[in-house]
Amino acid sequence: MVFEPELLRNVCLIGHRGSGKTALGELMLGIAAGRQGPAGRVLDNAEEETERGMTLGMSAARLEWKGREINLLDTPGDGGFIGDAFVAQRVADCAVLVVHAQDPVQVVTERVWRRGEKEGIPHVVVVNHLDRERTDFSSVVEQLRERFGTAVVPLNLPIGHGEDFRGVYGLLSGLAFVDGEQSPEVPEGMEEAVEEATVELFETIAETDDTLLEKYLEGDELSTEDAFEGIRRGIAEGVIIPVVAASAERNIGVDRLLDVIAGSAPSPVDRSRWVDERGEPVPCDPEGPFSAYAFKTYVDPFAGRLTVLRVVSGRCRSDEALTNPRTGSSERLGGISHLYGKERQSADEAVAGDIVAVAKLKDTATFDTLCRPEAPVSYEPVELPEPTAAYAIGAATRGEEDKVFDAVRRVVDEDPSLRLSRSESTGEDLLSGLAALHVEFALERIRRRYGVEIEARTPKVPFLETISRPAEAQGRYKKQTGGRGQFGDCRIELTPLPRGSGFEFEDNIVGGAIPRQYIPAVEKGIVEAMQEGAVAGYPVVDLKARLYDGSFHPVDSSEMAFKVAGSLAFKNAVAEAEPVLLEPLVRIEVLVPAELVGDVMGDLSGRRGRPMGVEQRGERQVIRAEVPQAEMLNYARDLRSITGGRANFHVETAHYEEVRGDLAERVLTANSGAVAEKVG
Repeated sequence: MVFEPELLRNVCLIGHRGSGKTALGELMLGIAAGRQGPAGRVLDNAEEETERGMTLGMSAARLEWKGREINLLDTPGDGGFIGDAFVAQRVADCAVLVVHAQDPVQVVTERVWRRGEKEGIPHVVVVNHLDRERTDFSSVVEQLRERFGTAVVPLNLPIGHGEDFRGVYGLLSGLAFVDGEQSPEVPEGMEEAVEEATVELFETIAETDDTLLEKYLEGDELSTEDAFEGIRRGIAEGVIIPVVAASAERNIGVDRLLDVIAGSAPSPVDRSRWVDERGEPVPCDPEGPFSAYAFKTYVDPFAGRLTVLRVVSGRCRSDEALTNPRTGSSERLGGISHLYGKERQSADEAVAGDIVAVAKLKDTATFDTLCRPEAPVSYEPVELPEPTAAYAIGAATRGEEDKVFDAVRRVVDEDPSLRLSRSESTGEDLLSGLAALHVEFALERIRRRYGVEIEARTPKVPFLETISRPAEAQGRYKKQTGGRGQFGDCRIELTPLPRGSGFEFEDNIVGGAIPRQYIPAVEKGIVEAMQEGAVAGYPVVDLKARLYDGSFHPVDSSEMAFKVAGSLAFKNAVAEAEPVLLEPLVRIEVLVPAELVGDVMGDLSGRRGRPMGVEQRGERQVIRAEVPQAEMLNYARDLRSITGGRANFHVETAHYEEVRGDLAERVLTANSGAVAEKVG
């Protein structure tokens, strides 16, 4: 059966780890299937997720409830895996923010909320774990209002507290739901709370529409139809953030949540948030030109690639020809299906607003667009957090490099928050992620899924060397073996250059002391010798080499002899030029709550950092500093410890500076120790 856009509901479950998102999702699936409990391991179906009891990536499942098709996207709640939550907030039409009744506003709660505001996605809030000790629903609502504004308003109230939590009272329906039964009676002792909450709710609804507000102010009661229409419109426009009470552990209030999603959450046509590359809005029109956005890729070692699409407009059946504007290649949607965790349910067509999966697209990556050739359009990729942790990786067994990196690329295809790159300065291949745990789980997945052994180590810091004063030296290479010998002789002068200047070579040979054809060989010998400095074997930079004298032999001289002579001259000159170590500095921006600025500044100072300023950004502070890269290897982990995960940061390369003599040995020793430490 094909559901038209008005009957679709695309919702994502977001929130901090431990809030109970996946448990709620499993219950919603189970209830929709007619069960009394959860559906089972539909959402957290990966082996690593089952073992650790935590969500590591986005999963999707389709269900039907009261004439609506609901596409449910479950997302991770750990900050190291938050990229998938950001992606889900782009493609869903409503975010269900799940908060823990004992600690409602946690780190990831704030991060996904800020991203939701940026994406313009409406919200429904679920207060979960109300069966736990020391929980107070009204206190939670107040905390949510303090953080998210006065649009936060309860749709129902819990009946009972803590261990006595046994049901919910619906403020619009006027019904109490307890143990599968419903009653029009207000539970004893709740009369005053129900009255206050009902008045507040209806005032909020009235304020969503001038006609309703006028009617309400004149003393007329809002009809049930008016109230439900006001709730639906208010959620879609973001002026009402409804709060529902629940306990996934006891299966209380979950069916009410399904009712809210099916009846009041916006459909794809209620508020289209899609714009094309020119910034023009694209309506959710099933009769318009077809376009779909690839937002998730799954790679199975046996079944191949599975691409999950949000259909933005139009409709399309299997085997129709489409275009990928990024690559210009042609694709065909073979085998359209809906996802139910790892299972696939065949679908007749992909229609505007729906979320579908297609197999074996040959040239479509995550965040690509598919469209009709005659109506090209493309949608912007999701802005993901910058990687903050990286490991240098390689094959543990010689000869398996191709196999290892093919497996790595497959996992990076699945998770665009991961990044595979190569450091030209150190020659290492780097796998980067949002946290050390993020990268470590990716490595574990590669080992387990593809049966390859990966060696992962802390990356090297790309130190450099330079000289601090001018020096001259001779390089003389003479070798006699009985036949034709080898002879090359040159004299050079090295001069320091300003930081960042690189290398300059000046030919000052006069009178033919060295024939013209051998001078490039001298330069080549110097350049090759610069790859290993005298301090610790790092490349030498920022100097000028002036070739001013030398001698040659008419028979024994050769390009090879002068190349060796140039190398020897450079090494001899560097030894006299007081070589020094250069270390890279990074420019860092830390976004942190105001009360933690002092702690973060103190930590950066302890890392030999130089503060560059602090400024206000919204409700938080931005700290800018320059810090030696060698001091930042474990910064993501340490910042999380200092701030309880309430800060994030961005790093970019700044410049190189000389390391003081008394620090050079300590820095080099620390770098050597970090590289030697094998990960995993």
